[in-house]
Parts: sequence; C-alpha cells; structure tokens
Amino acid sequence: MCGICGKINLNKNNKKVSINDLNIIKKKIASRGPDSDGNWINNERSLVVSVHRLATQDSSSVANQPLFSSDKNVIAIMNGEIYNHNKLKKILEKKGYIFKTKNDTEVVANSYHYWGKKFLSKLEGQFALFVYNSKTNQGLLARDEHGISPLYYSKKNNKIFFSSTEDSLNSQINKSLKLNNKTVADFIISGSPTNDNTIFKNIKQVQPGKYILFYPNKKYLMPKFYKIFKPNEKLKKKINSDDLQKEVLSILKNKVSERASGNKNVGIFLSGGVDSTLILALLRKIYPKKKIVTFTASFENFKSKELIGEQDAVKKICKYYNSRNIVVPIKSNDLIKNMGTYSSPETGILEYCNRALAKAAKLNGIDVVLSGEGSDEMFIGYDHNLSIIAIINKNFSFLKKKYKLRSDVNLKNLKKIKIEDLFLIGGADIDLENAREEIFKKDLKKTEAFKKTISKYIKKYKLNNPKEFHKISFLLDYEIKIPNIQLRRSEGPSMAEGVEMRFPFLNDDLKKLVYTAPLIFKINKSLKDKVLLRNSIKSLIPNYLHNEKMPFGVPATRKKYFLKSKKGYNEPALAKILYKNRNQIKKDIDNFPIFKEVFFKKNFLNMLQKKQKNIENSFFDPILWRVWSLSKWYKLQLNK
Repeated sequence: MCGICGKINLNKNNKKVSINDLNIIKKKIASRGPDSDGNWINNERSLVVSVHRLATQDSSSVANQPLFSSDKNVIAIMNGEIYNHNKLKKILEKKGYIFKTKNDTEVVANSYHYWGKKFLSKLEGQFALFVYNSKTNQGLLARDEHGISPLYYSKKNNKIFFSSTEDSLNSQINKSLKLNNKTVADFIISGSPTNDNTIFKNIKQVQPGKYILFYPNKKYLMPKFYKIFKPNEKLKKKINSDDLQKEVLSILKNKVSERASGNKNVGIFLSGGVDSTLILALLRKIYPKKKIVTFTASFENFKSKELIGEQDAVKKICKYYNSRNIVVPIKSNDLIKNMGTYSSPETGILEYCNRALAKAAKLNGIDVVLSGEGSDEMFIGYDHNLSIIAIINKNFSFLKKKYKLRSDVNLKNLKKIKIEDLFLIGGADIDLENAREEIFKKDLKKTEAFKKTISKYIKKYKLNNPKEFHKISFLLDYEIKIPNIQLRRSEGPSMAEGVEMRFPFLNDDLKKLVYTAPLIFKINKSLKDKVLLRNSIKSLIPNYLHNEKMPFGVPATRKKYFLKSKKGYNEPALAKILYKNRNQIKKDIDNFPIFKEVFFKKNFLNMLQKKQKNIENSFFDPILWRVWSLSKWYKLQLNK
C-alpha cells in the first residue's frame, strides 16, 4: 500500500496550487510508502497530487507513481492492490492500450480512460484511488467496497483536500482542533464512527464502495455508490452442504493466492485461531517449499512477567505446517507509551498489537502480511451473536447451553424488542446508550443517538424479521464495524511501520456466498462457532489444531459468556492495567477541561475511575480505556 494526498481547486479564482500546499500531509504519510515519492501538478495549476509508494507489484523506477494512460491524458495514484489487474490488462491490450510497467496503478489509469467511471465496478481489490482525465477535465476519488484502504477528504473554501490519514488532513487545513460531537459519542458507546463521520469536525471519510466525481476549477458531486450489496440477495442455485463447503474453500484458496502475489516477502499474523491457521494452511498448500514466517502477539503479565496467550497452540500449528513463528511480547508499559499516537483514538489494545507485530515483521524482512479480519463477522464467530440467535430462533435454542448474552437486558417480551436493541447487546454498550442523559453533556447529548443511527441502517436493509438477525448483524458489521474498527486498528498501525496488510476473507465472492447460504449450514449442535468454515477446512487442518475462540484483546475476560467452554482460562494479563495507572488516568482526564465542560458529566467520569480504586475488584473496562485514550490522543493533537 501507499500514502496518497492531493488538493483540487473548485473555483478558477482560487490561488494556483503548489506542492507546498501538501507539505504537512506528505510528512505525516511518508511512512506508508518508503520506496518512492512522486508529485504531479496539472498545467492549469488547479490540481496537485502526491504519493508515497510501497512497491509491491513492480519495484522498478519506471513503475513509480503517478502513472499515466497510454495517451498521457489520464493520471492515476493509488493506495492498495487490484488483484484482477492482469485480467483487465489483457482486455485493454486487445483494445490497443500499451503498458510500460507491471504496476496495477497503470491498469487503473487506462481502465478509467476506456470505461470512464464504470471501471470501478470491474475492480477486485483493496484500494483508495485518484484518477483525472486532463482532456475531459473530469476525475474521481474512490474507495474499495470493504473499506480496507482509508480515504479522507475535506471541502473548504471551494477546495478539496484528500489524504490517506485523517490526522494529516486536519493538521494541513485546520488551525484549531475541533472534534465531531457525534463521533465522540458514538466512539464511547460503540468504539466506531458512523456514516461518513470522522473524529474531526470538518473531515469526512469516503465511505466503502463510494466515489466522488470532480471537475477542477468548476465543481464536485456528492459521494455516490458504485457497487451496492443487495440485502435480499439469494443463492443463484440450490446448493447442498458439501458443495457449499467446497466452494468456500475454493474461493479462499484463490484469494490467499492473489493476496500472496507481488515482489515483496509475505508473512502472516497468526493468532492461533481457525482463521489465521487456515491462511497458513492454504499458503503452505500453494507454496509447499516456501519459507513462511508468522508473527504472534502474547501478553506479558505486569506482575509475574509470564506471557499469556496462544503461543503454545501456535507452536504446534507452525510445526505442522513447517513455518517459523516469532512471538511478540505485548508489555503494558509499551502499550501505555503508544496511547494516543494513532490517527484517531484507539478503541482498545489491538492498535498497539498490530503496530508491534508489523514492526517485528519489518525487522524480519516482511513487507506484506496476511490476516483473518472479516471471518468472525461472516461465519458467526461471536458469542453474543450466537446467544441472540438462540433466543430469537427456536430452531437454534440449543445454543443457550454454551452462549450467554453480554448484557442483562430484559428479553422476556421478545415481541417488543427492536432489532437495533439486539445489535446493541453485542455490537455496542446498550447500558451506555440507554443512559445518554446521565453520561453526556449537552453538546454530545443532542447528537443523533447511536441506536437511532443503527435503526436507519436497518430500515435501509428492509429486513424487519428478528429471525433474520444473522443477516442484519452481517450487514451492520460490514458497513460499520469492519471498516471503522477492525480495519482501522489493523491497516493504519501496520502501514505506519511500512507493512501492508491484506485480508483474504474480505472479498465479494465469499461475502455473497456466505451471506445467502441457509443458516442451518452455519450452526449445528456441536455448539462450535464458525461451523461452515470449520467444516469447509477439515481436509486442511486436523482436529487437534482447531482452537476454540478466545478473546484476543484481554485474554480470558469473558469466561462467563462461554458456559461450557473447554478452554483453559488463566488470569487476564492486562486485567489490572487500569488499576496500575489509575493516578495517571485521573491526571490525563483532569488536564483537559473540555472533558468535563463539553463532553462528559463529572459523575460519569468519577464512576468509571472509582471502579479501579480497589485492586481486587479492578478490571479492564473498555469504556474507561476509550475515555483515557481519547484524552491522550487529544493532548498529542493539541501539541502538533
């Protein structure tokens, strides 16, 4: 991947653009692309773009971005990968287009030249891109449908600025730090912004699957979808369980192969779960003799210094697949030192975990890593979703034997329960959402409630039957959780170390297949999670390597939700981290009057901190962590 940025004048009376207009952004995104730095300004000086490149497809200097169409009229810059670029290239060559490189960005330039904006629906990959045709004076900004590659923009004074990171954009265009109140409230309740919002007041994200059309010195059009996933889509043909499993495995094998392509060394972030183990198994099958390096995070107990995690299980996995494993210790002191140093406030500890893993990968000559994000959401891997399905669908009530709701919400009268309440039970903190009056001060309280935002999403899907909760949660996760939490806490921290993450599970073919498959193929009386996936990979992974899902962030904190789990639970490695840092937390929060004067009520902040005063009763509170990380991040942003 790379870092891209630019400035587009929308009025001919604006001051002519200069590369200096991007000087702050360029400095901040440089680590995303350590291999080359390219800039371009059009003749009218109404448009300037820049790119810091990580050369994954063609490392020759002629392949450095920006790149152009055969007739030089179209310029393109891109952050990401187009996995079907060779297929598109062959089509374009037959149309007379000439290519000088093996870079997929050159394919993007010629594709826009030939198909216009319709080329977006032909792309398969992870990308944030800019293209511009100087002959027609038309261009566009676009982002992949899964939201893997980030793309932010701001329209101000008849100018559009865009960048791969939101904080670099804010530093470039804003003299003061203004936060988006809606995002602050949503962040505390769910850990995620919604719609096109970011943590910054005047900065938007290009939402997954959308594009912005622009005409320099003239105008721009509001973001539009170029690809829409249909909530009521059904399987095109009847399929039995065996054929479905074969198709799942076939798709994943192809996607792992595609994402392992290029001229960079590829590694794997191996958690020990079935998702990353499958990626390793498939990569070994594709490359029987290739040296494969994997990286595993393990948490250091701040008292005993014992490493707590999946390193023992991973050791068996790596032995079976003949791969090297590097265990990366996650120390609480390092975790605290890195708080607030990301583009936006961190939702938990995974931002640092991915940064530490990426740093280890880079030190070991690995520039690209594969990871299993998206599998849990796709194959029903979360305990709270399984517990809800058990309650609302009698056909699967047997799941109650193992899975329990993460909330004490009263579900006695199911007829009165709204679907958005069911999502909040697992996807956000329903107790906080219901207590907005006691938590937020006026400016945050008057923003649209997270629950209302979710209800709008659900209304758009036109899925009103609670028994379709598995479909609704699938869509909500893919529209909110995956792009705004899962990918931002992985892709961003990893790219900050110059390592590109790729995600085999995030592809349109698998998404459509699994979404439309009957629920009976995804759940059975074995009481295991991700049944369809586990059944699909029996030939690749022996039973003794199938590890039960364990909370990665803070090991063992959710033992009570797995009533009959066979997992051995140790004391959580980071359970006392907030108690240990309670004095610093108070100091960090008290240092910023905005927290008590604008954002949160004093009693709420005091209540969160009071829970950590006694070591015996202290625990890892994700809400307090978010408040603390927001204060750390806010301080660093003010000082930039």
